[in-house]
Order: sequence, then structure tokens, then C-alpha cells
Amino acid sequence: MSIAGSPESVYHRRMVDEELRRAAKPLYRPLARALADRGVTADALTLAGLGIGLLCLGAIAAGHNLPALVLWLLNRLLDGLDGEVARLRKESREFGTFMDIVADFLIYGGFLVALAIQHPDARLALLVLFLAYYLNGCVFLALSSILERLRAERRTERGLHFRRSLTEGFETIVAGSLFLIFPAHVSLIAWVFATMVFVSAAQRVLDGRRMLERG
Repeated sequence: MSIAGSPESVYHRRMVDEELRRAAKPLYRPLARALADRGVTADALTLAGLGIGLLCLGAIAAGHNLPALVLWLLNRLLDGLDGEVARLRKESREFGTFMDIVADFLIYGGFLVALAIQHPDARLALLVLFLAYYLNGCVFLALSSILERLRAERRTERGLHFRRSLTEGFETIVAGSLFLIFPAHVSLIAWVFATMVFVSAAQRVLDGRRMLERG
């Protein structure tokens, strides 16, 4: 299935997350190499990141936003380091990629639940954002699975077929940080970000339709 020159070819460009990951690699690669040289495995980093993420959720629910912000950023750092360590150690990452995605979904969803505990008045907006996450995740995983089977796209560094869309991992990090820095505006941030995530889901649905109809 050739897509060169078609409207879908825009999705062959590197997604924002990959571009940022490549740009930041000179900054975090020395740390990844130091960890790899000391025998730290990628799976260990994934589990450590999950543990830190769960601590972050507890801090949010308890209303301790500053510690939660530090833990959130550390969780996201480890999420980037595990893949780099795997490459440096030449580890197989099929199961690791699976666990990485599971951990991300758990932390992303739990983040909203923790915010809802801290901000009862913002629960409607957070619930809508949770729905947007759910829809976008379902579309992403379903389309990735089909494209993997059809061998229609290249892989990104994370091992799954990501598509360029309005909201990706970087935007989620920014949104999470904004929630913690501006607690008085949680509802507004949630409504705005939910709209962006719904747009992302629609982008992927339309892209999937074009791609699969051509297949």
C-alpha cells in the first residue's frame, strides 16, 4: 500500500514526541548510559517510573501539588530513559513496550482520578477529559494494531505506530504540569485539553479511514 505523495504522507513525518526525544537525547543519554553501565535494566526503570507515578497520584489526591509536580516530571523522565537504556543494552523490548504503555495509561487515568479527589468542583470537566483519553487511546491502539498487521507504517522509537495529532505525549506532560501549577484553573484546563484530545481522536479516525480504505 503506497502512500507517497498522498494526504496521508504527512503522517510519515516524525511526530513531535520523536523530534523532542531526539533533540533531548544528548541531554539524557549520558544518564541512560551511566545507568546501563551499572546494570540497570529498562524494565527496572519502567517499574521505578510506575512506582514514582503512583506516589505522584497519592500526592495529588492529598493536595500536595509541589511534590506531585516533581514526581510527575520524574515519572516522565524515566518513561523516556527506559527505552534509551534498552537500546544501549540491546535488550528485547516487546514486553517492555507493552508494560510501558500499560503504565502510561494507568498513570494518565489515575492522574485525573487524583485531581477529581482534590477538586470535587472540577469533576465534570475531568470526567469528560477521562472520556477523551479513553476514546483517543482506543482509536490509537485499534489503528496501530491493524496497521501492524498490514505492515503499512514504520515504527517509532517506542515500538508502536504513533500518528501525528494535536495532542501527544509532550502536550500531556504540559497539561499535567499546568494542572499542578494552577490548581485554581483545573476545570478550565481540563475542558480545553479535553477538546484537544477529542480533536486528536477525530484526526486518527479520519486518518485511519483514509489509510484502510486504500488498503
